[in-house]
Amino acid sequence: MNLNKIAYTALVAFGAAIATLVISHGLSGTRAGATEPPRAAPISREELARHNSRDSCWKAIDGKVYDITAYIPDHPSREEVVLAWCGKDASEGWHNKRPGVAHSGAASRLLSGYLIGELEDAAPPPPAAPARASPAAAAGRPDGRLLLGLAPGTYLDGRYRGSFLDRGEMQVGMQFDLRDGRLTALEYRHLAYGGIDYLTLAEDAPLYPVTRQYRQVADYLTGKPLHQIVDLYQPEQVVTDLDGYTGASLRTSKVISAIRDGLNRGVYQWPKE
Repeated sequence: MNLNKIAYTALVAFGAAIATLVISHGLSGTRAGATEPPRAAPISREELARHNSRDSCWKAIDGKVYDITAYIPDHPSREEVVLAWCGKDASEGWHNKRPGVAHSGAASRLLSGYLIGELEDAAPPPPAAPARASPAAAAGRPDGRLLLGLAPGTYLDGRYRGSFLDRGEMQVGMQFDLRDGRLTALEYRHLAYGGIDYLTLAEDAPLYPVTRQYRQVADYLTGKPLHQIVDLYQPEQVVTDLDGYTGASLRTSKVISAIRDGLNRGVYQWPKE
């Protein structure tokens, strides 16, 4: 063995010894001096009530307090809707975004970033409601996997883009992500019909209910397995304000078609590590 090989071998052995010492010290420190992560600070109801304005908006939800002041300009609803819950226990509003429908999992993950403490003397959160069967299953229709011809691993994780066109006019353009077979990050890139751009309508516009229904569809699908897009064939289970004017049945079918188109086109962008 020449001198270079001897030196290299010694260097490797020295590095391994140092790594072993570091790991051993870390493990022993964890065992000996480990402490539980600090709990969120307790906040009284009186303190919560003082933060009841646009300039300082705190809300309590299921015993935890969140400072959402910075998020108010980004909230999709009218500002008055948000401000009505400032300084209060907003659990009821959170679990009933609309009657019987709670905020989505994506909204819960966003909310967690605004946690500042725990509400003193808060009642325990209500038990989780039992999972409801999907509208398709409740109606006795075949499983969505059969209807869509899906099998595990059929579609890869990534970002997809698809559209629905009729007579040469694009009416719905969608972007969505697939993660472990579940739909996430649904976004409308195009919503139009008869020269009307629904994405630009003000909330007091006569046709704004159409925009609202499209958003309800996206909220409903977020976090669900891909095959549950067939639930949209029963729009009364997904959107509110159903009537002949807003035509939700037709609109949910357009969303299904846009998603299917994206899947047929394949991955638009691979997931970022």
